[in-house]
Amino acid sequence: MNAFMDVNIWMIVGFLLAAYSVVANDSLQTLGTYISSNKKRTPKAVQMLFICTVTIIVLMMGWFLKDGDPAWGRLSVPGKEFPLPEPFNWVYILPPIAVLALTQWGAPVSTSFLVLSSFKPANIGKLLNSSLTGYVLAFCVGLAAYGLGMWLLERWVFRRTQEGKDFNKVWYVLQWFSTGFLWSMWLVQDLANIFVFLPRKLDFFPMAICTAVLCVGLCVLVATGGGPIQGVLRSKTNTSDLRSATVIDFFFGLCLLYKAFLSTFPLSTTWVFLGLIGGREIALRIKEQEFETVFTNRESGNLAKIIGSDLWKAFVGVVVSLVIALSIQPLVQLTGGSTLQQTGHVSGAVFRGRFFIWFV
Repeated sequence: MNAFMDVNIWMIVGFLLAAYSVVANDSLQTLGTYISSNKKRTPKAVQMLFICTVTIIVLMMGWFLKDGDPAWGRLSVPGKEFPLPEPFNWVYILPPIAVLALTQWGAPVSTSFLVLSSFKPANIGKLLNSSLTGYVLAFCVGLAAYGLGMWLLERWVFRRTQEGKDFNKVWYVLQWFSTGFLWSMWLVQDLANIFVFLPRKLDFFPMAICTAVLCVGLCVLVATGGGPIQGVLRSKTNTSDLRSATVIDFFFGLCLLYKAFLSTFPLSTTWVFLGLIGGREIALRIKEQEFETVFTNRESGNLAKIIGSDLWKAFVGVVVSLVIALSIQPLVQLTGGSTLQQTGHVSGAVFRGRFFIWFV
């Protein structure tokens, strides 16, 4: 580790933007069901405390086990590295800004494509392959699990909801466990999208600062209820029900756990999530045909409209990601990286000293 590595203002701005934009967009997959189902049941302060506690444990555990690497080693896989650009200028903050814009539109964009591929376009093919295999895996898991037996739970949940009956309190405990499990698996996979803006090794104090920043962003997320991206989730069957949310989180966490052990290379967790809920919704609609009563969500339209809308927005996100990723390096050369590096610092100074941020 370089004890006096220079960190300029654009790295800090990029990290701050990524910390909020990546988590805000990916809240659909990880915390969306938790936020929806606890909206009127659990105080937001308690939700914040729970999510931040899991975050602190996972971040510090990864930092310790990976010898100071804040991204669980996913940016430094031999032969598939995502090196920190030199010079690092304002161009590299465009990806997280694009994530924010797409999130406001309600698009479940792949932050791995949009952020990571901008740092090393040569890895786009590897990212695409890793994400597609994740989508297929999750789709098959959703189709099989809900087609073979979990549809019984969803039909029961739908009926109980229609009758206005409450549920056993044990589901509270089960959901909090499944959410903690899923959130920890997501952090292992997607921390690379946030820490790609910073040095690949951090000392304890700067790591603590970064962890605090992420926790503040999560508190804002919980306070706002998840944002526009929650619309993708609300169109699916029973996703606001605590019992269904618990099962969704558990299966999603299992898919991410399997991919984490299978490969240390990053992937699009968004695609994994869309595959899971897509396979789930198809399985439920197919099983519904065997009964006279409806037990799926029909308010958002037919199956083709629901799945097609999700895939269309995801496709737009991928196209935007590729355009930005392939434009970054030419834009760096066009704007003159060395000049921008000199002018992009506060008061012409460089933030020095093991990423300890001194404002002068």
